[in-house]
Amino acid sequence: MDQGEKKRKLILGAALVATLIAVVLVDDEEGTLDDLTHAIQPTQSTKSSTSRKDTQEQLATYIDIDQLGERQFNAQAGNLFGSTSWVPKRPQITPQQQQAALMQQRMRQEKATPPAPTAPPLRFKYIGKAIAGNKTWVFLADNDENHVTRIGQKIDEQYRLDTINDEEVMFTYLPLDAKQTLAINDEAGGFR
Repeated sequence: MDQGEKKRKLILGAALVATLIAVVLVDDEEGTLDDLTHAIQPTQSTKSSTSRKDTQEQLATYIDIDQLGERQFNAQAGNLFGSTSWVPKRPQITPQQQQAALMQQRMRQEKATPPAPTAPPLRFKYIGKAIAGNKTWVFLADNDENHVTRIGQKIDEQYRLDTINDEEVMFTYLPLDAKQTLAINDEAGGFR
């Protein structure tokens, strides 16, 4: 036999001996338990009063389960079967705090929304007009470029001439459909 096989047999033998010892000890405990239950059982009325007294004294050493009552649980112990979470609870918000938060949110939204687009200022300068029958032409200067247009015509696909009278020329800025007015100044013919 080699060394490894000897060690295995030695370990198995030790385990067998330990099991046999445990069996013997368990049998001894069961015997004492049986003796104890016989001692606790009520005595028959044929026994003498002294033996009854001895039995009652033995019973007095044991606690009657009915006298224990029901177990009371402490409310601070919490729910034993409830789910637990490691996420911290949100703090309670008062109505005043909620209103303040809504006001701050509205202010942020107002700041975040860009203003509505507006038409750029008119870049034209009124030079004059010509009337022939029921047709009116308007002469306008735009930096180094001059425009001659009539009512309803477009200028550079961005403006449309709507009306003209002795005091002003009305345009529509087409990308935003915004109305703009150019004042006719008799002296210089400039912007208003």
